[in-house]
Amino acid sequence: MRNLSTENGILSYGMIALTLFFAFYANLWGVPLFDLDEGAFSEATREMLASGNFAATYLDGVPRFDKPIFSYWMQALSVSTFGINEFAFRLPSAVAATLWVLATYQFAKQQWNPTTGIYAALFMATTLWVAGIGRAAIADAWLNLFIALTLFDMWRYRQNPNQTLLLRVYFWMALGLLTKGPVAIAIPFLSSAIFFIWGGQWRLWLSAIFNPLGWLVLALTVSPWLYLVYQDQGIDFFKGFILDHNLQRFSDTREGHGGNYFYYFLVLPLIIMPFSGLLFSAIRHAKSLLKDDLNRYLLIWFAVVFALVSYSQTQLPHYVMYGVTGLILVFAANREKLAVARWHLWLAFAFLILLAALPWIIAIAVENTHRAYEKALLAQYQTVFSWDYYVAAGALLIVAVGVILQKNWPVANRLIVIGLAQTIFVFHFVIEVAADLQQQPVKNAAAYATQHSDKKVVTFGIKMPSFSVYRQKITPRDRPQAGNLVFTRIDQLEHLQQTYPQFNSQVVFQEGGILLVEMQVH
Repeated sequence: MRNLSTENGILSYGMIALTLFFAFYANLWGVPLFDLDEGAFSEATREMLASGNFAATYLDGVPRFDKPIFSYWMQALSVSTFGINEFAFRLPSAVAATLWVLATYQFAKQQWNPTTGIYAALFMATTLWVAGIGRAAIADAWLNLFIALTLFDMWRYRQNPNQTLLLRVYFWMALGLLTKGPVAIAIPFLSSAIFFIWGGQWRLWLSAIFNPLGWLVLALTVSPWLYLVYQDQGIDFFKGFILDHNLQRFSDTREGHGGNYFYYFLVLPLIIMPFSGLLFSAIRHAKSLLKDDLNRYLLIWFAVVFALVSYSQTQLPHYVMYGVTGLILVFAANREKLAVARWHLWLAFAFLILLAALPWIIAIAVENTHRAYEKALLAQYQTVFSWDYYVAAGALLIVAVGVILQKNWPVANRLIVIGLAQTIFVFHFVIEVAADLQQQPVKNAAAYATQHSDKKVVTFGIKMPSFSVYRQKITPRDRPQAGNLVFTRIDQLEHLQQTYPQFNSQVVFQEGGILLVEMQVH
């Protein structure tokens, strides 16, 4: 193993490999799929394989217009190889996140030096939400990879304008378009426009934007699937995807994920833990950072994303991640200016204390929530927090304090070690608690329904498609008939009884607010 630095053995390729393993692969199989997103992607992929229709996606038998096709194809390839299980559904995201980190390493190494490349890779892989989306069975790791590759090559094109680099830019955008739609074009377009015009290079930007061969590459990459999905779902897909899941998602609150202009000011410091302190230092040094062209380019990338998602009426934490690559590169390249204060370490430690205190936080939440489903879900907390959580939490805090007190280590190195410890704890212990509370009841309900396969199962007032994944059957939203099982939540039971008074609604399965109700004739 070739170390680029002897500082505590941290700056090595071996450390990158170890961090990638714990960030994206360790315990990938250990918890049930999380609803809504993981369940929806996975069930749509399962139905794709069951039907043999690889042109369009369906969720519980209904056309799904949420996303284009690329991530489903990757999941289908993985599931075809490894079978229907959590590891197979999540593996493509882990691979995408690994490539995302390695592409970031290569860019930083090329633009600065190998040491900065390793810092960039380790910062990326130990950032809380990077690891989160890198092990989730969703499309976001792929989208982040393609946005990063697009903007990396756009910068290289600015340094050395040539057709090959430009065609790569269009190809990455095409793959991003196939992954999650117009956002893969909008972010690079706006970011590069602001940077090139700011720097007086608008002619170079226009020549790149109006390159007919580039648009041909994009069209040839995307159009075969567009033709196939049109043949399968007609104009409805384009109406549903473009209008409903893009324009209206931006202009209207969707699926209860509304927010306000200050939402990401609160969320961003949490999702980039343990490096939040560097964010505040970067704000303080913004004027000097913007004097450097590459820093300015990367910060514009982040600022464009931050502004877009803050203005959007549908807000989820991972949306801002589309710009975090640029931010982390600025952190890595300017670490000797930004990562200098010990309070950065104690801020990261404060977050670890919150994680360790989770059992008590949930206990307080149980006492203060009056919503039936949430109360039933959280009420399980005493059974899901076992002794190993407390032991691991204690070890986490001891390790963190020990690292913080290593005054001869650079702050950046100590943050990396704290980030690795945070990653191991969150994705081995915290995630298992979250899964036991929210998802294990769904998986158990699916097992019960499978044991009673003679009964048709329908859903009512619930969106947890992982239930269908684990049953390996479509669960329609049909009107229940006598003898049917209804998959629902405890807060929907009264509504179910009022909607279908002709039946005696007999609860046959109940766990954590999840119900299976047998519709019996009076």
